[in-house]
Amino acid sequence: MGQLPDLQEARRRLGLALEVFCHDRWVLGYLRGGWLQPIAASVVSRRFMQNRPLMPLSRRALYERRPVVVNSVIENPNPSTGYDWELDWPAILYAPVGELGQRPIGLVILGCRRDHWYSEEDVLYAGSLGAMLAPMVAALRRPLSRLNEIESEVAQLLSYGLSEPEIARAIRFDEHRTRALVDGVTRKLKLVTTDDMELALVERQARRHRFGL
Repeated sequence: MGQLPDLQEARRRLGLALEVFCHDRWVLGYLRGGWLQPIAASVVSRRFMQNRPLMPLSRRALYERRPVVVNSVIENPNPSTGYDWELDWPAILYAPVGELGQRPIGLVILGCRRDHWYSEEDVLYAGSLGAMLAPMVAALRRPLSRLNEIESEVAQLLSYGLSEPEIARAIRFDEHRTRALVDGVTRKLKLVTTDDMELALVERQARRHRFGL
């Protein structure tokens, strides 16, 4: 089976980096034609892997080049667990991904389905995280943009560590066609190196750790 360049490990490391935030869901994506194309997410779902329109506050975060927080003072007693979570959940954090002083190329979205107040410390850390993710997103954006919709789904399923039979069941293809898709995705992403996937993350305690993604 073809292998992506440490994308599974990158997703795991990113999940660890995001554990400092209170959240029930996260999505990392790159910008494409005014939409967000997910690279990785905390949810294994075909619908969450598809591109999505940018919400008004996510556009504000990108325009202002800084994290934007939604802290609702009224908790929804029945928050959505589906595709409309950005609209329904009481706490959402949007963090642009990009080099400092440069136009953002991606976005990290975190959300809590229960009442939570993202602090100024959270916002500052999210801003640092967005800058640290920029090289990885830049390295992945071009090769990922060459993938069609089903190939993008296969790439993300591979990042979760799914096997070819598991991917075949998820996308409802036979194993022969799935193998061809996996090999094609691997070829298109072969120019992404381990160095491209490396991150240096700054912890809130001001200690610096280097993660090889």
